[in-house]
Amino acid sequence: MVLLLQASPLLAIALCALAGLDPLRAVLFALALALPAAAVSVGADVLPALLVAEAARGAWLAMTPIAITLAGLIFHATVTARARTSGTTRARTHAALFDACLLRGPFFETITGFSVGVVFALGELRVLGVTGSLAGALSLFSQVLIPWGGLGPGTAIGAALAGVDPARLGAANARLSAAWLLLLLLPLWQLARAAGLPASPRDRVRSTGTILVLGSLLIASSQVAGVEAAGLLALGPVLAWRSHKGMGDSRALKAALPYVVLSGVLIATRLVPPLGQMLADMASFRPWDDLPALAPLHHPASIVVAVTLPFLLSLPARRTLLLAALRGAARPCALFLGYGALARILGGSGAAGAVARAASARAGVLLPLLVPLFGAAGGFVTGTNVGSNALLMPIQAELADRLGLPIVVVAAVQNFTSSAFCLVAPMRLGATAALAGDSTTASAIGRLIWPAAGLALVVAAAAILAARQVSLI
Repeated sequence: MVLLLQASPLLAIALCALAGLDPLRAVLFALALALPAAAVSVGADVLPALLVAEAARGAWLAMTPIAITLAGLIFHATVTARARTSGTTRARTHAALFDACLLRGPFFETITGFSVGVVFALGELRVLGVTGSLAGALSLFSQVLIPWGGLGPGTAIGAALAGVDPARLGAANARLSAAWLLLLLLPLWQLARAAGLPASPRDRVRSTGTILVLGSLLIASSQVAGVEAAGLLALGPVLAWRSHKGMGDSRALKAALPYVVLSGVLIATRLVPPLGQMLADMASFRPWDDLPALAPLHHPASIVVAVTLPFLLSLPARRTLLLAALRGAARPCALFLGYGALARILGGSGAAGAVARAASARAGVLLPLLVPLFGAAGGFVTGTNVGSNALLMPIQAELADRLGLPIVVVAAVQNFTSSAFCLVAPMRLGATAALAGDSTTASAIGRLIWPAAGLALVVAAAAILAARQVSLI
């Protein structure tokens, strides 16, 4: 009975997701269940003090995704308004589909997050004549770099909860993502054929070479840059190489200017140590020693806003755009606060640890596979690696200890699999179906994109089993 109470918040999140209920209501319901879960874990006498302390710590952890979401939506609204009159066109080729799904879509997602890459990919796919469930499934390939999406808030919160350096977690994630990206070419080619844009032998060779370069750059950039800039560093050169023929189009250059400026500034503040250190030292706040500090001037959200402001002020409808972006951010920001509080209450009370111990005690020889399965379940249920990491990273830390594996390996698998399974999360499929239109259903998109998520689980399971084998030697 005690274990059921401790697990009830996680079960509630899962059941609400499967039932298609509003995620904010699901989190509020789970928070209500977290009270008895924490009470049976620590005792009713210390519960009030624990709730206040852990809710405050959860709110602090939620500050990063909240700030990045606000800044990203303002940036997105601004560049969308600027691009409406660009009038650019694209040839209907497999290469154009590949670029939209695996390069430009992920690039936009890396900068802004919040599934913005889906919006851009869908727009380009419509220009190519791809619509309906095929367009919805193909647009979700734009989400394959979610660990770096929105400048990496989910990875940052996962690193904080796991107690590892975000740069180390990003580097471990890069190796997993590089392997997955290569495997993803198989379902992409299959969907492209169904969409009437099959890959020729030359397309396949060129796409494979591009993905190998992208994966290598992702691994290399993760070694020298933080999570915020590593995705941009990897995608930027590949995009420039693939798009160099269109560089003479002044309208395309005008539409791309905000992205070019933002990428340059972010990369400079991450790769030029004196500049980054100066911004970090000008103001820094750290209320808790075991949680990450907040340096407002060095924060990616501040940089996004600073770069966006001149472009926003040049638009006639700037006030309307700003208010719409702020209204759009209200619900996701509330969701981040809820996830942050829920994670800290379950982790701080010991309820999450009790669930992990119970699961591992019953798993037997399948114990190592719980790590990727928990991560996949978290991504499927929450639809965001912020929420999945917030809920499950404390449990994964317990499993790392029981398996005798480095916490950075387990944290990377958690972050990677949860990010990959965001592609098939009910809420994300539903939102993509709505954006795709044409009476597209979430289930139709899901049937097409599930193989891509399944390949991520194969990569993650292989990584855990390999690490487990090494630890036993």
